[in-house]
Amino acid sequence: MSKLRMKVSKSRKNNLANKKMGYVARLITNGTASLDEMAENASHNTTLHKAELKMAFEMLMEEVANMLEQGYIVDLGRVGKIYPRCTSNWVEKASDLSLDDVKPTLYYHPGDDIAGAVRSAVLQWSEGNS
Repeated sequence: MSKLRMKVSKSRKNNLANKKMGYVARLITNGTASLDEMAENASHNTTLHKAELKMAFEMLMEEVANMLEQGYIVDLGRVGKIYPRCTSNWVEKASDLSLDDVKPTLYYHPGDDIAGAVRSAVLQWSEGNS
């Protein structure tokens, strides 16, 4: 497999800490892969019609959503894991931590192949940002 190539642009951004305007890097994605496109590509060299694969994928995603809504960690194999988690500020004493300080959220942990591909990606500036 060839190395992942990613384009990066320089975007103006205000630094809230020092109140100065500066720049940050912003990744330019390669677009969005739709369910239709993925079903079409995944159905090649199989006996499945793309509509059958799309329906099976939609059913799987429905179950993924159901499991997440019930508080389960969802293991998607090579893709990685999605799981509920929470964040809070640090406090010195346990009695100082209240549920009002806890924010529930979702976290995605990529599989090793995906994480490795992104970590070793070849970065290049987009046009006009070199």
